[in-house]
Amino acid sequence: MGQMVEMAGAATKKLPKAERREQLLETAQTIIREKGTDALTLGHVAECAGVSKPIAYEHFGTRAGLLIALCSDYDQRQKEARGEVLGKGDETLADAIAVMAAAYVNCVLGMGPEMGAAFAALSATEETADFRRSLREGYVAEYRRIFGRFVKLPQNDDAMFLGFLGAAEALAQDAAAGRVSPGEAVEALSRIFSGTLERYRVREG
Repeated sequence: MGQMVEMAGAATKKLPKAERREQLLETAQTIIREKGTDALTLGHVAECAGVSKPIAYEHFGTRAGLLIALCSDYDQRQKEARGEVLGKGDETLADAIAVMAAAYVNCVLGMGPEMGAAFAALSATEETADFRRSLREGYVAEYRRIFGRFVKLPQNDDAMFLGFLGAAEALAQDAAAGRVSPGEAVEALSRIFSGTLERYRVREG
């Protein structure tokens, strides 16, 4: 609870809207980490952050909106991590595989186990379930876009990419739980990507 007290003390200051939103998201992550997703309500977030309930409702609207905001922030961090390396025009298929595997695992580890619980909670309502589906569709589109630069991919079959995502989720969570090392998770995921993609004709020399 010490971290909650520190957040509440800092929250009594008036903050710009963007900083307040970030502070509320950090508070929500702490609640999930310490108490689980069942304790995550806008009222509890406001209390722990030291602000009034209307402020939390103004930022997120509903509990579902808060979960979506948490996971959107998480997803954006992953995109930024990948974008820092990819897109320069001189990558190989092996480079793209290594970046995609490492970015997923490292981002899960960096955000902490509470994000796994937040993502699991997205299936609770139609609104959040729709958002979770949109995230998965975004990953499929990104896998197709990035890997399609190097191999001839099937046009209308996304099952392979959904398999990639499932493997990434499982290995990242195993690394977060300490069942495998981060390096082992990245290496295994890279082998899964490579072993599957090598079935297709590689365009690079």
